[in-house]
Amino acid sequence: MITDTQKKIIKRCQKSVVFFLRNFGKTKHPAAGIIPFNPFTYQRKALAAFRQNRFNIFRKCRQSGASKISGAFALWFALFHNHKTILIVSRTDEDAKNFLAENISFLFWHLPEWMQQLWEPTKDNEHEIHFPNGSKIKSLTSHPDVLRSNASSLNIIDEAAFIDNMSVMWAGGFSTLQHGGSVVVISTTNGIGEWYWSTWVDAEAGLNPFNPIMINWWDMDWRIEYRDELSGQMRSIAPTDGIRKCTDPEDIEKYGPYWSPWLEEQYRGLQERGEAWKFKQEVLADFVGSGNTILDPRVLAYLTTTVTDDYQCVAGEQTYTHPVSGDHSTINFNGDKFRSLDKDEGLWVWKLPNYGRKPETHNGRMIDAGEPPHRYSAGIDIATGKGRDYFAMEVFDIDEMEQVAEIMIRTIPRFFKFIVDYIGRWYNNALLVVERNNGGDAFIDDLRMELMYPNIWRKTSTNDKPSISKRRNPMRVAEYGFFTSGAGKPKLNKALIDNIRPDESGFKIYSRRLVKQCHIYVRKKDRTGRDTEKTEAEDGPGNYDDLVIATGLSFLGVPDAVQLANAALIPHKEDSELSFKPTMGAVVTEADQIVVASGSADPGLLVPIVGVHDMPRDQSIEAELMAFTSQIGALPVAQNIPSVSARRHTYGEK
Repeated sequence: MITDTQKKIIKRCQKSVVFFLRNFGKTKHPAAGIIPFNPFTYQRKALAAFRQNRFNIFRKCRQSGASKISGAFALWFALFHNHKTILIVSRTDEDAKNFLAENISFLFWHLPEWMQQLWEPTKDNEHEIHFPNGSKIKSLTSHPDVLRSNASSLNIIDEAAFIDNMSVMWAGGFSTLQHGGSVVVISTTNGIGEWYWSTWVDAEAGLNPFNPIMINWWDMDWRIEYRDELSGQMRSIAPTDGIRKCTDPEDIEKYGPYWSPWLEEQYRGLQERGEAWKFKQEVLADFVGSGNTILDPRVLAYLTTTVTDDYQCVAGEQTYTHPVSGDHSTINFNGDKFRSLDKDEGLWVWKLPNYGRKPETHNGRMIDAGEPPHRYSAGIDIATGKGRDYFAMEVFDIDEMEQVAEIMIRTIPRFFKFIVDYIGRWYNNALLVVERNNGGDAFIDDLRMELMYPNIWRKTSTNDKPSISKRRNPMRVAEYGFFTSGAGKPKLNKALIDNIRPDESGFKIYSRRLVKQCHIYVRKKDRTGRDTEKTEAEDGPGNYDDLVIATGLSFLGVPDAVQLANAALIPHKEDSELSFKPTMGAVVTEADQIVVASGSADPGLLVPIVGVHDMPRDQSIEAELMAFTSQIGALPVAQNIPSVSARRHTYGEK
């Protein structure tokens, strides 16, 4: 029989896991021995997160006690809630047995005797512990079906970054969580490209249901004092004692943002054991890549500081007016009307097109010279249809040197060409640099011949030996588009390196999707470690480089886009509120309401005269004027200007 006092204690423990641990918990420290389990500040925050979020993922440094606090939560959950099943999954059988013994069984068998008697296990072995209230805890080795075969109320996955085929295990077991099971993923970092890295990155970006819990070493604001049994002297462990901010570039590269005597001790200890490479991974909790990334690690670190979620996501069907026939139809930014966006898809818009500002005059005198329209370069990566890769398009503002729009989508070429035409004309007839391989040649032909898109990139060079008598042109021109395979890849990679820099001198990158792909865009090596001279996404589930390729293509077009006056013939319509009208409609935001007058002709049908590179100037102008005149004839047909509606992207939203 339990006493009234014990009943009150049980009720308080049931309400608060922190109360339970502070008053009755014990834990074991490798140097200090058995000590009271008084959760640290960051551990208490983790406990609160476990109760508030179904999905939690740790990114932690060593000695942070993430496994201990997760095991303690599992025991509390089992004792004070009836008929619960808790599953712990570890990399090896030895790890599974140790997790149960060190983080759960040890805590239980050091509770007050009356608690042990009240919940005396009905089964207790190396892998399982069952309690009389019907709750049980199992600690098993990872395998592809372990989650699917063990439907549980709470799942703890320990050292997930080191579990082989983690993505397969997660895919197989995710369906069992649809009935309400919770998940805690624990791990130190272990490279990039695999399930844990991808899940963490997406969690930080809000692109999956996981709540990210970061534990840096400087968060460990605790002190443990004990008497050393060998020397008899009092010792203390306090990671943040003597902490200071690093200001020297070499110190920052070596230690990160802060230094302390404890951190130095960790660094030297790993060096003495010949494991200095573990310092950034296990102590600083950095995702250390293969070292073969195309972009320098300093650049990758800088990019994480420029990303922003302040974008509008365009989804669903939008009105589209064919630029030649004037016929109205719809295009779908979800790929097709039967699909909903996944976390990697959609058109993201950071900055609306800048259409410039007209000069202002007063009494015949110019009082404001105005501003010309901005120039844009857009790279287009064509999907191969293999490996579920994406069609991708990146748009960059050449004048402001910044990313303004980006789309990833799974669709088919005959639909994607309308999306590209739509976005390209919207951004002042942006210069399109299209991947020519993977069916890109046919895609380019459709843009040129069917849609009459005015600005498509082609490589040009000076003809050193022009001949007037043989009618040779002074310019050498290649086919439209760019081959991203073979000899083309090094040029594309150089464009990336030249234009994405670890400071403000390069183009500003805002997209988390793009930065994620930059981290896994690497020089591939074979099994012997030799360079294969191939550059592509790191192997791993869900790893793509489509946005990186589109970005490189866009940068290839920058020198040519600078020479274009992209919006020279876009008409401006005066009204009392606005001095301009957009080319293809607008993404509507609360701060910038752009009203497009219904019933007016679609100004997207008017294109600038930019000349054709492989023709003499006079013939080039004449040819474009003829094409322009044919489009003027379609104006009366086009009565509606398409507009792009906008909404914030949220996970799982259709």
